[in-house]
Amino acid sequence: MPNYLPKRCAAWPWPWPTVLAGCLLCASPDACAAESDEVFDRSFLRTFGASDPEQVIDLNHLRGQEGLPPGMYPVTVRLNGKRLEQQTLRFFRAPGEDRLQACFTPALLDGWGVALAPGQSEPCVSLGEHFEGAAQQFDPRAMTLELSIPQAFLHSSTDGFIDEQEWDSGIDAALLNYQASAAQVHREGEGSHYQGSLYLQAGVNLAGWRLRSSSAFIKSPNTVSQWQRNNTYAQRDLPRQWGTLTAGEHFTPGNVFDSLPYRGVSLASDMSMLPDALQGYAPVVRGLAQTQAKVEVRQNGYSLYTTYVPPGPFVIDNLNAAGGSGELEVIVTEADGREQRFVQPYATLSNMLRPGIWRHSITVGEYNTGADSSTPGFTEATLAYGLPLDMTAYGGIQASSFYRAVQGGLGKSLGSLGALSLDVTQAWTDNPGQARDQGKSYGWRYGKSFATGTSLRFAGYRYSTEGYRDFSEAVWQQSPTERFLGSKRNRIEVSLAQATAQGSLYLGVFQQTYWRGRDTEQRVQLGLNTYWRGISYGLYANRNLGSDSAGQHQLSLTVSMPLGGSSSATYSASASQGALGHRASVAGGLDRANDWRYGVDISHSEQGSQSGAASLNYRSAKLMTGAAFAAGDGYRQATVSASGSVLAHPDGLAFGQPLGETIALIDASGVANVGVQNSPGARTNADGYAIVPYLSPYRRNRVALDTEHLGMEVDIDNGVLQSVPRRGAVVRARFEVSRTRKIIAVLRLANGKQPPFGSQVFDRENQSVGVVGPGGQVLLAVDESARELVAKWNERADGQCIIDLAPPAHAETSPQAVRTLVCQPAAEMADVGPVPQSLSQRVPS
Repeated sequence: MPNYLPKRCAAWPWPWPTVLAGCLLCASPDACAAESDEVFDRSFLRTFGASDPEQVIDLNHLRGQEGLPPGMYPVTVRLNGKRLEQQTLRFFRAPGEDRLQACFTPALLDGWGVALAPGQSEPCVSLGEHFEGAAQQFDPRAMTLELSIPQAFLHSSTDGFIDEQEWDSGIDAALLNYQASAAQVHREGEGSHYQGSLYLQAGVNLAGWRLRSSSAFIKSPNTVSQWQRNNTYAQRDLPRQWGTLTAGEHFTPGNVFDSLPYRGVSLASDMSMLPDALQGYAPVVRGLAQTQAKVEVRQNGYSLYTTYVPPGPFVIDNLNAAGGSGELEVIVTEADGREQRFVQPYATLSNMLRPGIWRHSITVGEYNTGADSSTPGFTEATLAYGLPLDMTAYGGIQASSFYRAVQGGLGKSLGSLGALSLDVTQAWTDNPGQARDQGKSYGWRYGKSFATGTSLRFAGYRYSTEGYRDFSEAVWQQSPTERFLGSKRNRIEVSLAQATAQGSLYLGVFQQTYWRGRDTEQRVQLGLNTYWRGISYGLYANRNLGSDSAGQHQLSLTVSMPLGGSSSATYSASASQGALGHRASVAGGLDRANDWRYGVDISHSEQGSQSGAASLNYRSAKLMTGAAFAAGDGYRQATVSASGSVLAHPDGLAFGQPLGETIALIDASGVANVGVQNSPGARTNADGYAIVPYLSPYRRNRVALDTEHLGMEVDIDNGVLQSVPRRGAVVRARFEVSRTRKIIAVLRLANGKQPPFGSQVFDRENQSVGVVGPGGQVLLAVDESARELVAKWNERADGQCIIDLAPPAHAETSPQAVRTLVCQPAAEMADVGPVPQSLSQRVPS
């Protein structure tokens, strides 16, 4: 602001064109500086309007320090510097105050973690009166509201806490996830054959219940093609202290005993309902492929996931493994038919609970490992409770007609030394025609993250006496046709990760031994990833021992460098079972959005074999597809794949990318081709619907539209919403969208003069659609059907006029064409036709 402006003018916070125009045209600096109940002297605005001294503009709508009238406004709320959410609040002006103040309801403050006095019920809580030292500051330019509340008035555990009343059960809907892949394989000496897989995850949300069912169809030359149903269950939330009720085929939680598949009923805590709770653990599967290979992951005999990976190291980190612990069987089938198998164990850390917090589960049903297996009934109950002194006590029971087990344990936080838990399990097993087996199992778990960036994510050890059986071993031992080979003796699991400034290092160790001479199962994985001067380096080593792996050893070194854009070149050398191979590849995106991606690689081994592969993948708003071809000495393989989802909602169908557990349905009121932030490839369909596939249950989720490429005719009042879904919910995120004509006009009165600068233009609904600027120019945003508007600069009869929006005689060559519109007094418009009631009410006779 130039320094020659009056001091008070320079301090005004209104939009600078208004301040500059007003202050430069002041009759004197004293006029601007005069103390008055008006914002500024209205007379200096006449220069921009008609010269009639009686044509005085009413600037009451600009009064107040913020330049905004009281009303409802969407603002971003921050509490003590931390962003809470975007909320539409009512703002009012207290008597004698120029600043706008927000109205806070008790429920709103409680949801933000503010501790209210008992019985607090007034509709608007004053921060200054109820919380000493509290203050609010509203910024109308950025539409932000900064709250400062002393920590003494906040709940002790506000982070992540959301009241149950805010949880959204979502809408009734049906959904389907699908993943399909097919391959045509030709091998010398074996001929050609076809193999394929189809995975379906179907669900229905109805009246607060969530019904889910998973199934798979596998076709291969060595097995009978058939449908497999993994699990089918119904689930719903109960109040926070009770957790989740599940009925059908599911898995026990696995917090105390190993996770078991069951068919029955379960009631279990959901710790993600609590603030700052530990989230569920998802196992990560790592491996090394020699060719374009098929990777299949199984759990308890069921196929969970199948994908095709290029040669080199692979990582699968999007599994939906059930239960809190257990084992995954990974089968890697190379393009030339070679196969390697290994077991991927996984387990959660010992979950320490805060004092006074319960975690419970109870399951009644039958053991469910498949239609041809024994399905004895059983009951399992577990309980954990947070004790003082950073301790957690936990335990449980398992019981059936032939088996009983009791476990008790204690976990302790050791502060800077990590966390440790110790437990002991006593089991009794009745055997047909034999003596009863009984034994104990001792275990400990340890977890620690170090300041050096080292994370010992889990370390566990369990020793069992020879007579100890877990439930699955006891079931196996009941079968007269199976020979029991021995129970587990020792089991150790370690997962170590080290973060560095240039990369990361990880180490995984698993070993399990058995009584009665069964083979030892052992697996060691080591990985190192780093970069230097823009070039990435990776080292991967794997060692498997056991009856299924037959002493497999793998070692790989990978070097990758960028080629510009999203493309990169990679070279790797790998050794497996004494054979050394080399591979070179190029991969990247073909378009700016990376919706099209390609990959080409060639490989060569020292034994003289050569192979090559090429792939092309496309990601659209409705699905993800891919195709690949590989050929080498003695084989050829062509594959295609597709994955996506279908969502049936009350207004129709929406297609999208694969869905997660909890999703949002965007409703943009019929506006098509609108992008969604943080959801690559997602766009609204012709009906204005789009799917956001991944939301966090019981947490605030930001759902936002990408409005960068919207047309001029589309207006979105607020492109960002906050949603707090329940687990598995399909929440509707409705955005208020309107289509308006944009008219750039120059207004003229009937006498040829122009309305005063700052005059407001209203539509039939008394909504402001434009403000008159210098020279009578105004940008109007009106409904497609609008034919008349009213311009108003004061409350007198001669302070308003009616604008006729009749179409121009000649078609406009551009949407931005400037039109000259005549604004006539209401009396003159009576000759043309009656004034609409909503407008005539604003124009006194």
